[in-house]
Amino acid sequence: MTSAIRVVDLVKRFGAITAVDGVSFDVAKGELIALLGPSGCGKTTTLRCIGGYETPTAGIIEIAGQVVNDIPVHRRDIGMVFQSYALFPHKTVGDNVGFALKMRGVPKAERRRRVAESLELVELPGFEARYPGQLSGGQRQRVALARALIHRPSVLLLDEPLANLDRKLRQSMRVELKLIQEKVGVSTVFVTHDQEEALVMSDRVAVMEDGRIHQLGTPSEVYHRPATPFVATFIGETNLLEGEVAAVEGGLARVRIAGERDILVGATPPCAPGRRVAVTVRPERIELAREAPAGARNVVIGTVEFVTYLGASASYRVVAAGGQRFLVTQPLADDRAGFAEGDTVALWWAADRGLLLA
Repeated sequence: MTSAIRVVDLVKRFGAITAVDGVSFDVAKGELIALLGPSGCGKTTTLRCIGGYETPTAGIIEIAGQVVNDIPVHRRDIGMVFQSYALFPHKTVGDNVGFALKMRGVPKAERRRRVAESLELVELPGFEARYPGQLSGGQRQRVALARALIHRPSVLLLDEPLANLDRKLRQSMRVELKLIQEKVGVSTVFVTHDQEEALVMSDRVAVMEDGRIHQLGTPSEVYHRPATPFVATFIGETNLLEGEVAAVEGGLARVRIAGERDILVGATPPCAPGRRVAVTVRPERIELAREAPAGARNVVIGTVEFVTYLGASASYRVVAAGGQRFLVTQPLADDRAGFAEGDTVALWWAADRGLLLA
């Protein structure tokens, strides 16, 4: 089956700076893929190359099976929503939304019908006569989305469209945006630096750094099975424990970390004694109590250094012998954290709750 979007070995250089360095991925029909990473990682440049706003230095970009490297923006079957929304302030909402149809010579009556249809889709019926300055940030975002979708593109490109909204509105709009995308069935590439946004909205996430993709997978895969230490630390919070494999036995690797402490973790991928590795353990996968139960593995004794109250849970920073710090998150049974700064505690986790990054 032909991919809606296909990017092969994409490279984009600006003089001596390589912004995108050999990026490849496919987007299936109706799929939403997020390009996620810190500022300067190449995600927006990749999006702009797909849209035709930048010319690739090398590589191939296909939309619906057609190579579009040399096709100008207005001839690509795309809809684009910019971070700034790029609405015409002197035009009404109706004129903004219908602008692409007017440029294509669509008759006025048909434009009105489709403008009304698009505004209904984004839950802004009857807003045709208003101006962008009379709208809230969330409403302007919806108008920009209606404008991008009105000509029924096969591909939708979103360049951090929620970045200018406050946190509460951003949380509601990301759900609304995903529901609209699913309803329309348009293949979408979404650029964001917000990991939570990517996990909520995406079918798959491409985690980028320094112009390259570290990992492309489902939200569950990149969170629970990160491919590299960068992905592990960038997606959510984690405990990244660096050390050396001391032994491998019974499918488990014994890793010596700071403080001459050994921890057990599944030996996947295969590794050999003497190899430098990292082990990632998510804070919510670690148990915490006054003392560890008999038979517990990977037991660490430490002192609570800092407590963060998070409402439904509490986050504890625990410092162990040798200075190694651990982050542990626990749900709260009532409205108070179970431990205070200065408490001596035991933390532990099963071998299958960590992940070896070799």
